[in-house]
Amino acid sequence: MLDEATTEARRLAASLRSIDTDLAESAYMVWISLEPTPDQATLMGCAATLETIEQRLPPGTLAALVRVRLTRLQGLVNALLDDDLPPTAA
Repeated sequence: MLDEATTEARRLAASLRSIDTDLAESAYMVWISLEPTPDQATLMGCAATLETIEQRLPPGTLAALVRVRLTRLQGLVNALLDDDLPPTAA
């Protein structure tokens, strides 16, 4: 799943380059943060950054296509966070 997330982050950064270079840089930082093995704090930072990217995306068809990729990456990061959480006490 981590490999999928890093691939999606790389693709997101490339897709955002034509929309907004600042957003592309933020996505690039998520990509770098996901390698090699992020801890929970890093994953939470990635999730927050992805939320910021989502909020700053402009309207339009190209941005809508990027949102699909962004949503997939957010799901992967959230799944990694869920897997990283310690088990609850019984």
